[in-house]
Amino acid sequence: MPYVMVMGSLSAQHLSKDEGATVYGLKSDERAVLVRELNSSFGMSIATSSDIERTVRVTQKGLTLVVVNRLHALLGYDVVSHAMAMTNANRELVSFTLYKKTGTSSHGHSHGHTHSSSHKSHSHSNVVTL
Repeated sequence: MPYVMVMGSLSAQHLSKDEGATVYGLKSDERAVLVRELNSSFGMSIATSSDIERTVRVTQKGLTLVVVNRLHALLGYDVVSHAMAMTNANRELVSFTLYKKTGTSSHGHSHGHTHSSSHKSHSHSNVVTL
Protein backbone atom coordinates (compact mmCIF):
# COMPACT_ATOMS: atom_id res chain seq x y z
CA MET A 1 0.00 0.00 0.00
CA PRO A 2 1.48 3.40 -0.92
CA TYR A 3 2.39 5.67 1.93
CA VAL A 4 4.00 9.05 2.45
CA MET A 5 5.97 10.52 5.34
CA VAL A 6 5.72 14.15 6.40
CA MET A 7 8.37 15.54 8.74
CA GLY A 8 8.55 19.00 10.20
CA SER A 9 8.33 21.10 13.32
CA LEU A 10 5.15 22.35 14.96
CA SER A 11 6.71 24.64 17.58
CA ALA A 12 7.30 27.07 14.80
CA GLN A 13 7.35 30.77 15.36
CA HIS A 14 10.34 31.47 17.60
CA LEU A 15 12.65 28.81 16.18
CA SER A 16 15.02 29.89 13.44
CA LYS A 17 15.85 26.27 12.60
CA ASP A 18 12.24 25.41 11.74
CA GLU A 19 12.21 25.33 7.96
CA GLY A 20 8.73 23.99 7.46
CA ALA A 21 8.07 20.45 6.31
CA THR A 22 9.57 17.80 4.07
CA VAL A 23 7.36 15.26 2.33
CA TYR A 24 8.76 11.87 1.31
CA GLY A 25 7.22 9.14 -0.80
CA LEU A 26 5.02 10.99 -3.27
CA LYS A 27 5.00 10.13 -6.94
CA SER A 28 6.18 12.74 -9.45
CA ASP A 29 2.70 13.87 -10.46
CA GLU A 30 1.58 14.01 -6.82
CA ARG A 31 4.57 16.20 -5.97
CA ALA A 32 3.66 18.56 -8.80
CA VAL A 33 0.02 18.80 -7.65
CA LEU A 34 1.00 19.49 -4.04
CA VAL A 35 3.59 22.14 -4.93
CA ARG A 36 1.21 23.91 -7.31
CA GLU A 37 -1.62 23.83 -4.75
CA LEU A 38 0.49 25.13 -1.86
CA ASN A 39 2.15 27.89 -3.86
CA SER A 40 -1.08 29.12 -5.42
CA SER A 41 -2.98 29.13 -2.13
CA PHE A 42 -0.26 31.10 -0.32
CA GLY A 43 0.37 33.39 -3.28
CA MET A 44 4.12 32.85 -3.16
CA SER A 45 6.68 30.13 -3.69
CA ILE A 46 6.80 28.20 -0.42
CA ALA A 47 7.11 24.67 -1.78
CA THR A 48 9.60 23.10 -4.18
CA SER A 49 9.81 19.63 -5.63
CA SER A 50 13.07 17.71 -5.99
CA ASP A 51 12.99 14.86 -8.48
CA ILE A 52 16.48 13.76 -7.47
CA GLU A 53 15.58 13.39 -3.78
CA ARG A 54 11.92 12.59 -4.53
CA THR A 55 10.78 15.09 -1.91
CA VAL A 56 8.67 18.20 -1.56
CA ARG A 57 10.21 20.84 0.68
CA VAL A 58 8.03 23.51 2.28
CA THR A 59 10.13 26.48 3.34
CA GLN A 60 7.48 28.39 5.26
CA LYS A 61 7.71 27.85 9.01
CA GLY A 62 5.15 25.87 10.93
CA LEU A 63 3.16 24.46 8.02
CA THR A 64 3.50 20.77 8.84
CA LEU A 65 -0.18 20.34 9.66
CA VAL A 66 -1.23 22.37 6.64
CA VAL A 67 0.76 20.01 4.44
CA VAL A 68 -0.79 16.96 6.12
CA ASN A 69 -4.26 18.43 5.58
CA ARG A 70 -3.55 19.15 1.93
CA LEU A 71 -2.26 15.61 1.33
CA HIS A 72 -5.45 14.27 2.84
CA ALA A 73 -7.76 16.58 0.88
CA LEU A 74 -5.94 16.60 -2.46
CA LEU A 75 -4.51 13.12 -2.79
CA GLY A 76 -6.53 11.01 -0.35
CA TYR A 77 -3.83 10.06 2.15
CA ASP A 78 -5.08 9.29 5.65
CA VAL A 79 -2.95 9.81 8.75
CA VAL A 80 -2.52 6.45 10.43
CA SER A 81 0.30 7.21 12.82
CA HIS A 82 2.42 10.03 14.10
CA ALA A 83 5.47 10.21 16.29
CA MET A 84 7.16 12.98 18.20
CA ALA A 85 10.74 13.27 19.31
CA MET A 86 12.55 16.09 21.03
CA THR A 87 15.94 17.02 19.72
CA ASN A 88 18.63 18.28 22.05
CA ALA A 89 17.86 21.83 20.88
CA ASN A 90 14.38 21.42 22.38
CA ARG A 91 12.90 21.47 18.92
CA GLU A 92 9.81 19.41 18.37
CA LEU A 93 10.24 17.12 15.40
CA VAL A 94 6.99 15.62 14.24
CA SER A 95 6.57 12.92 11.63
CA PHE A 96 3.28 11.76 10.20
CA THR A 97 2.82 8.54 8.29
CA LEU A 98 -0.04 8.64 5.82
CA TYR A 99 -1.45 5.75 3.83
CA LYS A 100 -3.33 6.01 0.56
CA LYS A 101 -7.00 5.22 0.91
CA THR A 102 -8.06 2.29 -1.23
CA GLY A 103 -11.37 2.05 -3.03
CA THR A 104 -14.45 3.53 -1.40
CA SER A 105 -13.84 2.30 2.12
CA SER A 106 -15.03 4.48 4.96
CA HIS A 107 -12.93 6.17 7.63
CA GLY A 108 -13.58 3.21 9.89
CA HIS A 109 -11.44 0.90 7.80
CA SER A 110 -8.39 -0.68 9.33
CA HIS A 111 -4.92 -0.83 7.86
CA GLY A 112 -3.88 -3.58 10.22
CA HIS A 113 -1.98 -1.15 12.40
CA THR A 114 -2.47 -1.09 16.12
CA HIS A 115 -3.38 2.18 17.76
CA SER A 116 -3.16 3.16 21.39
CA SER A 117 -6.42 3.62 23.21
CA SER A 118 -6.32 7.37 22.61
CA HIS A 119 -6.13 6.96 18.82
CA LYS A 120 -9.06 5.58 16.89
CA SER A 121 -8.54 4.12 13.44
CA HIS A 122 -9.63 7.42 11.89
CA SER A 123 -7.03 9.25 13.98
CA HIS A 124 -6.42 12.00 11.41
CA SER A 125 -9.27 14.01 12.90
CA ASN A 126 -7.58 14.35 16.28
CA VAL A 127 -3.99 14.33 15.03
CA VAL A 128 -4.33 17.44 12.89
CA THR A 129 -5.80 19.46 15.74
CA LEU A 130 -2.82 19.04 18.09
